[in-house]
Amino acid sequence: MDSGWVAALASLASTGIVAITAIAAFRQIKHYQNANDIVVYLRLVDKMDSAAVAQARAALSDVAKRVASDEAFRQRLREDPSLGEDFRVIGELLRSLEHISVLVIKGGVAEDLILAEYAEIFVDIWDQLRSTVFERRLALGPYTARAFEHLAVRARAYINDGRMAKEYNALERDNAPS
Repeated sequence: MDSGWVAALASLASTGIVAITAIAAFRQIKHYQNANDIVVYLRLVDKMDSAAVAQARAALSDVAKRVASDEAFRQRLREDPSLGEDFRVIGELLRSLEHISVLVIKGGVAEDLILAEYAEIFVDIWDQLRSTVFERRLALGPYTARAFEHLAVRARAYINDGRMAKEYNALERDNAPS
């Protein structure tokens, strides 16, 4: 075998090694992304299952009723950036949901992972706080809770277009041994 054939075979082998290495690197990147999703998801579960979120969710309907019926409260929402203790737990919930939403929207965590667990909760929270958020935007600016609003709209679409039902129906058909 002459040196030209040896060089060609060596180049071909090198190309194969580079291709295999690239495939392994892409698989490793996917593995890191999955690990990141799990870490973020577990932190989200801790947050959503916390006493603070339970307290805030319990207060949602009262705040929604006050916004609907109390003009003085609506005026405070529009004008006072720091609403004090009566709105603190709701404000903290909205800030947390805004942070989660930005992570999802910017691809920091898989949207379908988060929506599979929390789509109905996000829609419920948005439905109750929508009017409140619109009033707060007058005091805090037009981008207040925009990411959460976006995620809540996507969560509603996830439910309404049947993706959520499809995923949960697949669980019922799972024949994996227990």
